[in-house]
Amino acid sequence: MNDDIILLQDEINELEEKKKELENGDNKDEYDNYLDEVCGEIKIGTLSYSPSQVLKAVDEIAYNCGLNEYNDEKITELNDELEEKQDELKQLLEEEKEIKK
Repeated sequence: MNDDIILLQDEINELEEKKKELENGDNKDEYDNYLDEVCGEIKIGTLSYSPSQVLKAVDEIAYNCGLNEYNDEKITELNDELEEKQDELKQLLEEEKEIKK
């Protein structure tokens, strides 16, 4: 089998695993890092807190809604990428089939 095909199949499998992780909400650390980068430190007096830590403590429902929205956006991006990779794989398989004729 063509090395490009194997590589592409590996990429597709990796994207599908990432999609499952997002669908299961197993990426809270990634979401926390995103919140912390986007929002910056929260200071109260001389104390500093990460935005993800504060949001979880103050409004867990808002945190979970934000996580779901974040995951939905990432899943949409992954679906688009998966579709492109699957089309590319299909084309490579068709080309390989033609070569073997």
